[in-house]
Amino acid sequence: MCTAISDTGVSHLFGRTLDLEASYGELTVITPRAFPFKFIHEWDSVYHLSMIGTALVRDGYPLYYDAVNESGLAIAALNFPENAVYNHVREGMHNIASFELIPWILGRCDSVRAAVSLLSQTNIISEGFSADLSPTPLHWLISDRHESVTVESLCDGLLINENQFGVLTNAPRFSFHKENVSNYMHLSPTPPENKIAPNIKITPQSRGAGAIGLPGDASSASRFIRALFVKSHTERQSGHLSEISRFFHVMDTVSQPSGVAVTESGKPVRTVYTSCIDTVEGAYYYTTYECRRIQCVHLRDHRVGGANLLCFPRNGEEDIRDVSTKA
Repeated sequence: MCTAISDTGVSHLFGRTLDLEASYGELTVITPRAFPFKFIHEWDSVYHLSMIGTALVRDGYPLYYDAVNESGLAIAALNFPENAVYNHVREGMHNIASFELIPWILGRCDSVRAAVSLLSQTNIISEGFSADLSPTPLHWLISDRHESVTVESLCDGLLINENQFGVLTNAPRFSFHKENVSNYMHLSPTPPENKIAPNIKITPQSRGAGAIGLPGDASSASRFIRALFVKSHTERQSGHLSEISRFFHVMDTVSQPSGVAVTESGKPVRTVYTSCIDTVEGAYYYTTYECRRIQCVHLRDHRVGGANLLCFPRNGEEDIRDVSTKA
């Protein structure tokens, strides 16, 4: 259960929620240009574009959930159960495991168009990172400040679809979400127009009645519609920090308080973290379930060189500012 959004305004902001039953020790990780990325079936990458994002670091290798590179290309990997189909190795193709896809694309591509070109020669294979980390069924949202695409490895091949909405959730396939939007064309932030009985004066009983029918449940189909509606109508204000704040307010509408949804085994799901990436500035903002204060790590010029990962632990408890001492 995750939601990803790409939003272009004064800057290009890209982010996601990660909704799981547990945290796995995620870090904010900068991979500099000379970090030796190793691929199962490809030549090791000695030099690549630098990137920053959220990753689980295992055996010195960053397993990215979402990230942006120094050129402003961003990717988020979202859960895609019962739909993702990975393949055997194919000759004449770049054979890339699902956990390798983010560094494979971000290390080599500076735009969505370049990513699409590389993906057309890429075969996503069914090999896992290790014996205890088997392949996770995923699909991906890839965005730059000009466009977005959804990437899905299915039984009928690798499908790359233009994503004009700049929104992605989970299963069903993106084609379903694209068609499902038409069922909600009537939603509006303005008061509804009386069409049921135009000759009779009817007054809405409350503000927001134009959005009656906006789904509020935690399903992926509902979160897709809710994210699109809120993203499309949330007021924009001037100022960089205001845009960052706006993005987090949008993401709040699809975040999961612990226990609102549970897994098949009864474990409560929660939004482990929410990210907001300023792809132009190379700034990675995030909040966690335990700490609602917005934190930030920058991909500064002095951090893009070198060969060692830069890892930033996350605050494990709420950080509340007590202003009563200033009274």
